[in-house]
Amino acid sequence: MYAYNNSLDRISKCNCHNRLDIEAEQFKSIYFTNDSVYEAKAAASSLCKLVSRVTTGDLDNGFAIIRPPGHHAEPGLAGGYCVINNVAVAAAYAQEKLGMKKVLIVDWDVHFGNGTQKCCIDNPNILYFSAHRYHGGNFFPFHQNGGPTNVGVGDGEGFNINVGWNEKNIGDDAYLVLWEKVLIPIASEFNPDLVLVSAGFDAAKGDMGECAVTPECFARLTRRLKTLANGKVVCALEGGYVRSVLCKCIESVLEALLDASSNDKCKAELETFYSKLGENEMLDCIDTSPSKSIRDTIKAHTKYWKCLQQEII
Repeated sequence: MYAYNNSLDRISKCNCHNRLDIEAEQFKSIYFTNDSVYEAKAAASSLCKLVSRVTTGDLDNGFAIIRPPGHHAEPGLAGGYCVINNVAVAAAYAQEKLGMKKVLIVDWDVHFGNGTQKCCIDNPNILYFSAHRYHGGNFFPFHQNGGPTNVGVGDGEGFNINVGWNEKNIGDDAYLVLWEKVLIPIASEFNPDLVLVSAGFDAAKGDMGECAVTPECFARLTRRLKTLANGKVVCALEGGYVRSVLCKCIESVLEALLDASSNDKCKAELETFYSKLGENEMLDCIDTSPSKSIRDTIKAHTKYWKCLQQEII
């Protein structure tokens, strides 16, 4: 870690493009300019400031529209356009400086947040939940440990939750069922003081992730998260590469965050959702592949969470 910090200090003082290219070659999918380290530090520190304003009650919630993203950055290792892990830093800051005992991190970026997982893998006071394209580890960042059986280590066992999609075109219904069957029950049992969202939008319909999540769905997912931690939800931008799609998704999430009546909307949406399912089991109402991914995660975590122990998988 110290070597990485020293490397970042060295990069921040470098004006030689050839040297910066050599530094970048040490990492995977990284490009450095002489402003990269400054911008990465500015992104992480601005998210911490926003988290501080939310936890103190100055703001109800917030969205940090920052770049570079962070969730691929591991301790001492840049990667995937990420230099500093913004959300992991903010979680640590919230716990160590702001008195937040338990933090939930929700990562809905289409890519596995390998960096965030590594930062939190043994911490029982950070619940990390990630839904991403996995394909048995054959989707970027090509890590085998982004699957459902990687549940955490040591004291953090059971607090690392991966839902790995194994096909393209995962859409709204799969995410809504996932929220109701896995995330919200576990998160309610965990009872966080703060919710941080690694809000990447490359799973959106029309973006590069080849999935089909709509802006309206991202808003619904956000409204459900607002029922946790007394509404203390802070989003941080991760992926999202088609501007026209990205703008609509961010706008929908911002509207959900700003809407004082979101709890009432959330209840109405849930009633409609359950009525649509009728007497059917939720997991039988979505496609076979995402249903299996969700069932695999439930199976891996049943022994850790009481809320899952009555589930039929």
